[in-house]
Amino acid sequence: MAPTSASGDQPSDKDNWDNGRLARRKQLLTKIVLRNKLKTIVFNGDTTCRVLEQVLLRSYGVQTQCVDNGRDAIALIAFGAKFNLIIIKKILPIINGLEAGNKADSLNGSGCKILGVTACSGESERQAFMAIGVDVFIEKPLDPEHLVPILRELDGE
Repeated sequence: MAPTSASGDQPSDKDNWDNGRLARRKQLLTKIVLRNKLKTIVFNGDTTCRVLEQVLLRSYGVQTQCVDNGRDAIALIAFGAKFNLIIIKKILPIINGLEAGNKADSLNGSGCKILGVTACSGESERQAFMAIGVDVFIEKPLDPEHLVPILRELDGE
């Protein structure tokens, strides 16, 4: 039986405002089961974005650390913290994301993916991220559609 609206009528097209995208994203959230313990560091100076990215990653069971500036990210990795995934934003306080990402990648070693997340998806932005060795470049927001394939790859699926 089809769901009905509060008035008892069949749902209209306006009730299906997202054309099923939300349901597909919810499926992505529930269909991934990681076999390995993955560790991620998020470099993001925006508190709201940082918390949302952390919640998304943790919903998949990914151990996540967040920093709000490039200097702290580099220091954390320099002191021996190892990560499978580094998520960076270009504009950060103290040391920008590009410089921090470049240093973090060389300190962290092989087997790590770098994901560049930005509000600007222009060609110059993409080239700046690719120049430091970013593996994947996406426009905000970080969402399951982009994150799940990366996590599966890192997990060996």
